[in-house]
Amino acid sequence: MMEISAKDVMTLRARTNAGMMESKKALQEANGDMDKAAELLRKWGAGRADSKVANEMKEGLIGAKIATDGRTGVLLRLGCQTDFVARNDGFQKLLTDLVEMAFRHPVASPADLNKLPFSDASGRTVEQVIKEMVGSSIKENMAVTGLARFTTTDGQIGKYVHHNAKVGALVRIDGSTDDAVRVLLGEIAMHVTAGMPFVPVAVSRDKVDPALLEREKAIAAEGIKGKPPAIVEKIVAGKLEKFFSDQVLLDQPFVKDESRKIRDLVADAGKASSATLRVVEFARFKVGEV
Repeated sequence: MMEISAKDVMTLRARTNAGMMESKKALQEANGDMDKAAELLRKWGAGRADSKVANEMKEGLIGAKIATDGRTGVLLRLGCQTDFVARNDGFQKLLTDLVEMAFRHPVASPADLNKLPFSDASGRTVEQVIKEMVGSSIKENMAVTGLARFTTTDGQIGKYVHHNAKVGALVRIDGSTDDAVRVLLGEIAMHVTAGMPFVPVAVSRDKVDPALLEREKAIAAEGIKGKPPAIVEKIVAGKLEKFFSDQVLLDQPFVKDESRKIRDLVADAGKASSATLRVVEFARFKVGEV
């Protein structure tokens, strides 16, 4: 039976509102295909793959804030159903207020933010304020659908949000507070936002989800069974190298200069700042993605 990662189970559960075991069973029967698994859950009556929460908030905006000293950063996605609402002044003010609240409080998820008292001293929680806006002025589903908050003690946080506020990224680099690092952060955040050639799945090879890596190995080995083990190993290694180059951040070719990899940019900035730099984490949110 196919091994299913906890991350995939949680993604399907968020999308369909099904239980953990039902989501895992559906993914196993669908061989890891998220859409097929959602369809299975619909047939079983265990989920709501087309629920408003999961599928109708295809619009919204991305907001971000970085501390003056660069040591705290927030990236937040506020979702809604239509672009008309995303352009609403009330929606945009709410986004600004929520980014500020997430910046000031050590929240780690939308659920954490929803529990906070709203900033207007009314005693209402963020969740209550959003529900009231949905029922009174917005008249469509709206929710914080993505939240990342990074902090560092010996490095900096950087951000990039596309001019249309539909996609953005947050990046943390430890090792130096030099200006060269600030410039590097902007370049890497822009690269992650672009998502080319692919949106990275991990910072480095050793951070790739083991289940994903095993799945890639299995895919790489398809069609070459029966060949000598040494040949199979060499072919699989070559295909994995392509996977790393495509989808691991440090191995990706820089979007503005494909002759250089992201790790080359990090090495150059490290030399300029006389420090060993470490890209620790990143987050990327795009409007409409579950």
